[in-house]
Parts: sequence; structure tokens; C-alpha cells
Amino acid sequence: MFKKLKITIISNLIVRVFMIAFAVIFPASVYASSALNTPCGSGSFAGTSYLSTPCSSSYNCCIAPNEPVVKKVQPVVKKQIKKAAVSKKPVITKRVSTYNISANYNDIRFPYNSAMLTSKDIAILHRDAEYLKHNKNVVVQIQGNCDRRGSEAYNMALGWRRANIAKSYLEKLGISGNRLKTVSFGKEKPICSAHTLSCYAINRRDHFVIVSK
Repeated sequence: MFKKLKITIISNLIVRVFMIAFAVIFPASVYASSALNTPCGSGSFAGTSYLSTPCSSSYNCCIAPNEPVVKKVQPVVKKQIKKAAVSKKPVITKRVSTYNISANYNDIRFPYNSAMLTSKDIAILHRDAEYLKHNKNVVVQIQGNCDRRGSEAYNMALGWRRANIAKSYLEKLGISGNRLKTVSFGKEKPICSAHTLSCYAINRRDHFVIVSK
């Protein structure tokens, strides 16, 4: 009986020694085999996910999944649209064929007891000059007028000054003096007869009349 117990103890020691020796000699292969063998399905190795499929080798039937193809999205570049060079059209001179230089609304108006041109007067004279430049055969008479206040002699002289200042300005704009005749009517030809300030203002004027074409 003692012999049987001794044999059993020796057998157990041999088995233990064999197992320890096997573990010492083959640790890496055991670890690798256990780590790489995964059932068919999903698994992971070294932090990477895998899909496993059946294969002939039981050593490693894990196949890394195909990485999705990431298409590089090209940034949308706005096409630079070149603006077509727009050529500026030349300024077309306003037609003057229908301009009425003799209309009362084209008269030159003066302040009381004055022969000075206002900004409105100058604008009218520029239009007159344009008309005369496009109608080179036209000769005009510039008629100086005054309101009814003051003496006849004083108003006649004032009428001359008013007519001549308009003539001088037109000459500066390039109109020949030979085409500009001047006359003074003083207070003899009013176009408004009422005794009001507005009526007096209407009569203080230079009026243009075409005398030849």
C-alpha cells in the first residue's frame, strides 16, 4: 500500500513537472494561438476590429475588414466671373432742334435794381449757347427789360446793362458777338401790368428773339 501511494505521488510530480516545462517552453505559441483564434463573426486584435470568415487554417481565420474608401471632397471653388468691360457710352448732347430760345420760360430774370446773373440765369445761357452752336446761322436779339418803378432814363440804362451782360457771357461760351444783338426797352414793354412784387419780378428780364436764320 505504501508503494502504491509512493507511485501516485511520483506520478503527480511528473505530471506537474511536465506541465510546468510545457508552459515554460511554449508560452508564446499558446498566447498567439489563443489570441488569434476567433470564431467566425466579429472580434478584435491589438485594438483593431476584425470580421472573421471561415478559412482552412484554424490558426488565424480573422480577416481585417476592408477600409471604406473615403472620397476627398474637393472644395467648391467659385469661378471668378470676369465682368465684361462695359465701355462707357459717350455723353450724347441733348437734341436742340426743338429748343425754343424765344420762350418766356427761357428768359433771364434779374433781382431788383441789378444786372447780375444768378445760377438759374447761367444754366439758361448754357442751353442757349448749345442751341446757337448747333444752329450756326441763327442771329438773336437780346432784349433788356425792367419793371415799372424808377425813371424812364434809369430803366433804359439798366436794360442795356442787362442785355450786354448776357451777351458777354455767351461770348465766353464761344458764341460770336456778331450773332448777338442787344437792345433795351427799359420799362416800355412789360409782360405783366399788375402792381405786385411778383409781377415786377417777371418784368425784370432778358428776352431772346431770333432775328435771322
